Order: sequence, then structure tokens, then C-alpha cells
Amino acid sequence: MTDEREVRILIADDDQIIREGLANLLDAQEGLHVVATAINGAQVFEQLALHRIDVALLDVDMPVVSGIEAARRLSREQAGLTIIMLTVFEHEESLGQAIGAGVRGFLTKDIPAPELAQLIRKAYAGQQVMAPRPIEILTSSYAQTYENREQYADFINAVTALPEHLRPTFRLLLKAFANKNIARQTKLTEATVRSYVSDILARTGCATRGELAITAIKAGITE
Repeated sequence: MTDEREVRILIADDDQIIREGLANLLDAQEGLHVVATAINGAQVFEQLALHRIDVALLDVDMPVVSGIEAARRLSREQAGLTIIMLTVFEHEESLGQAIGAGVRGFLTKDIPAPELAQLIRKAYAGQQVMAPRPIEILTSSYAQTYENREQYADFINAVTALPEHLRPTFRLLLKAFANKNIARQTKLTEATVRSYVSDILARTGCATRGELAITAIKAGITE
């Protein structure tokens, strides 16, 4: 029987060896339990109808329904579900497509199990998590700062125009702090933080906290 305190995980990957290997590795980690697996994005929804899932680990490249398509639909239909893209992220395009899918993290399959487990717990707790490889892709892809600042001029102007009372929350959002941690750092209530986050997203034209963080990296904003 699954302990109610355990994080219930679904793994979706069309590679049986990777799928079963990850399931075994994560099941061996304290506080985590893989309750379902899927071989494509379509099966993800079949499994969700059968199991209560806390975290969905989705491979980007799957047949029938890709991980990115599944993530987009899940972000609309399963508001309480933590979605993490788990892949090799060899290409900038796949990372870029995943950014707007409402996911909480971008992790790679070569991360050691204890570290992967820790990152899954952080994502489930509300933090944005990202492995070194996706960060390297973003860094190399957006190295031409001047051109990027021209391309993201509207975003940069929106950030520059943020009222002073929103700036501490904005800086902590870029560090992937959860609302409760932002509240603790800024001495605001969580309700106020939620309101500030919504205001920041609206002002910058970003749909999610993840999109805000990634766009800031692209635009060369590190404050």
C-alpha cells in the first residue's frame, strides 16, 4: 500500500529499459513511489484516470502524443499536477517548445537517482528545477546578448517598468522560490505574494513562472 506521505509518480517514456530502470531507481528513494508508467502521451491520460498522481515525468519525444503535447493538455486539465520534462534535451528546439507547456522542471536522464529524487521533491514543493544540460543549451543559444536584448526589448522594458514593490518578488521568482519562501523572504503574506506573481506575469506577458524565468535568461536579465 502506498504511504499517503509519498509522492506518487507517473513515468512516460517509450523506451522500456529507461522507463523500467527509472521506476526501479525512484522506487528505491525514500518518499517516492512510481504508481504508473506509460509508453506515450495518450497512455498518460489513461493512467491518470486509474491512479492519483502527484508528479508526471514526461519524455519529450514519444509516439502518438508527444510529451510536449501531453504537458500542454495536462497544464490545462490537471492544475494540481507537477509536470517535469525528462529527456536528453539535445536540441534547443525541444527545450524551447517545452518552455510554454506549463512544466515545473527540465531534467535529463543521466542525473543520478538521489539527485533526481531531490529535484523531483523540490518541483513537487513548488520550485522550478533545471538540470545543467538545459542551462548550457540556453546559455550557448542566447550568448549574443545585444541581439537578444533587441529581440526581447518589450520584455526588458516591462521588467524595467515594474513598480518597486514588485521587484523583490520578481528577483525571487527568477531564483525559482516557491510562494511560501518568497513570503518568508519579503515578509509578505502568501496571498499578497500570489497577487504580486500574477501581476508580474501579466505585466511581462508571461503565462507561467517557468516562462518568466526562461525569458529572463534569454533577455540577459539576471537580477
